Amino acid sequence: MDPQALMDFLGLSVGEVERTILILSRLSGLFLSAPFFSRTTGPMQVRAALIFTITFVLFPLVSPWEGEGDGEIGAMMFTALTEVLIGAIMGLLFHWALISVQLAGSVIGFQMGLSIAQVMDPTSGVQENVLSNLYYLATLTIFLIIDGHYLLLEGLAKSFQVWPLGHGLPKGEPLLQMATTTVSHFFVLGLMMAAPVVAATTLLYIGMGLINRASPQIQVFFLGMPLAQMIGFIIMGMTMTAFGEIIVREFDVFYHMAFGVFQR
Repeated sequence: MDPQALMDFLGLSVGEVERTILILSRLSGLFLSAPFFSRTTGPMQVRAALIFTITFVLFPLVSPWEGEGDGEIGAMMFTALTEVLIGAIMGLLFHWALISVQLAGSVIGFQMGLSIAQVMDPTSGVQENVLSNLYYLATLTIFLIIDGHYLLLEGLAKSFQVWPLGHGLPKGEPLLQMATTTVSHFFVLGLMMAAPVVAATTLLYIGMGLINRASPQIQVFFLGMPLAQMIGFIIMGMTMTAFGEIIVREFDVFYHMAFGVFQR
């Protein structure tokens, strides 16, 4: 089918088609890296239909870009690539909240002696620690319960107002500073959530070491792993409520980090 005939049939100008492609590019970048949207579950046809549907919903809300209607292929391709990067940066900075939970699960699994227990995650295609995967799925469930996916789409829609199409990437210094702040906060959050189990199991191992030192004939280390796992699961159960509250609070923090870098 002739593209010009299709455009005439839909009542779209060249500039409007370019704007649609740029909106689609930024949205595609978000879908590549954002929580929930980046998961590979579900038919690709459904994901593609969802992206196109959201694009057409956002189209009336987006202002024309600087080179709209000029027909310059090079400038259009460069701008589309930039928009993909902008969407990917937004999604990736927000995704650090879930990755920090995976870090906590990996540390806890190592302390409890479960680091060698790996499961295949069908949505990412890689093997993960069982506790890391458990924490990630629990956090993703909380993310959906609090309508975090709607919050991401709302933030994307607002980004077209504060960071219009064709505006380019943010300056290197603010972007680097935001990335550094996000990564440091990611490590602090992960270690903070793992701290109760790490502290309890470390004290357990120290106590067993002292007992073994005082009475070498007592084989206390045969009980080390079962006791560490029992204590770890008890503490995980006791801190689950606090875990949910922390995650809800941190989602708001990472949301402002992800979209704050594009504020003028």
